[in-house]
Amino acid sequence: MRNNRRQVRRRKKTSTGRIYVAVIMLFMLAVFTVQIVRLYDKNEELKRREESLKTELGAANEKSRQLKEQEEYVGSDEYIENEASQKLGLTHDNWIIFKEKED
Repeated sequence: MRNNRRQVRRRKKTSTGRIYVAVIMLFMLAVFTVQIVRLYDKNEELKRREESLKTELGAANEKSRQLKEQEEYVGSDEYIENEASQKLGLTHDNWIIFKEKED
């Protein structure tokens, strides 16, 4: 009988231990699942931000290209002539100037 009681106690201990292990495993699984979902959401957010930044970079590169073109134009003789004629009224000797009559 004593051996029988020991076997019953052992079975209860091992079944209780298995239940504890199963509960702990389920808890860990839940925690890992939550972490995976959070990381997935953060990854998606970072992907959207990356696309946004790529778009901004493209716009900034285009603006930089335009500014370089403008810088080259401002340094040209054509620009200097246009500014001198428009702002200062200067002309070349061979230019013919037409003025509108004021009514």
